[in-house]
Amino acid sequence: MNTTTIVSNSCVVLSWAEEVVAARTPAFVICLIALPIHALFWIHLLFYSSVREKGMIWLYIYLLSDVFLIFRFLLFFGLRTNKVCILTSTRIYLCYFEATSKFYTNIFQSYILLGLNVCRYIQIVHNLNVYTKNRRAVILALAIVFIAPVANIAFQFPIGWAALWRRSGGLCDISYASVGTRVYNLIVTYIIPVTSNILFLGLCIRCISSTGNIKNQQIINNRRKFHRTILKQSLIFYTIWIVLWSPYVLSFQFVNNNSLAGIFTSLLNYIQIAIDPAIVAIIDVRFMKAWKNTYKRIFKKKQTHVQPTTTIATPKKY
Repeated sequence: MNTTTIVSNSCVVLSWAEEVVAARTPAFVICLIALPIHALFWIHLLFYSSVREKGMIWLYIYLLSDVFLIFRFLLFFGLRTNKVCILTSTRIYLCYFEATSKFYTNIFQSYILLGLNVCRYIQIVHNLNVYTKNRRAVILALAIVFIAPVANIAFQFPIGWAALWRRSGGLCDISYASVGTRVYNLIVTYIIPVTSNILFLGLCIRCISSTGNIKNQQIINNRRKFHRTILKQSLIFYTIWIVLWSPYVLSFQFVNNNSLAGIFTSLLNYIQIAIDPAIVAIIDVRFMKAWKNTYKRIFKKKQTHVQPTTTIATPKKY
């Protein structure tokens, strides 16, 4: 069934096949749930100064990229299900954006988390606050993380490593020319950032665990407590991130987004996107306190509005 109807020479109506709409509806529901969760996070960031730190900039950018992926999905879902008429000249660019933007954002996120762990490593091991003493280096690193994934994707099309895949009634996707190209992308998008993240986390934990030159037992106990906290936070976040994020990144080069495997792994990715702010809030004490304060304020206001009625008995005079 042809679900792309040409209205005129300059306008084309985009729509999905019924089975594609049905398969993507769960992701649509998850994105709708994700919106208030992310909104709560950014509201707390706006109103609580205790959670605004330069050292969290990498994590804030990571969560902003989650918001981008949510609105990206809602945009294409809305265009296709509402059969919006798109200019023929812009349809090809829209298709390229649909095919490459999620690929780009997933690479970007993995290296954003790597940047976070590198800065954490420098702070813990070398006792250097890079956000105040090496601000230009941090800005340069952020610029590289923004630009490098674009260059990595863009150069693959003109040299024939990748091509745009388009079919009526489905999502636009990327097809790769060879196994070598897929292996290259796997190394760049998954193996390098994941192994590097694990390496720097391990180095941080090793440094915190080291107490050889410390004689004060209280300092040793504080270090061990901090070590357990860092280890717990990192394990929770990275376990959930790898379990929900890895299937999509590992499979998108080998399966089409319109296939059952592509739909399932993409759904896992959107679940991870939805719960990312909640994970950060749970494992970070400052966010937990902010959320608890908000809850108490709302709960107390409700209690003050609904007061139990009491009857005051007046003594009788005889």
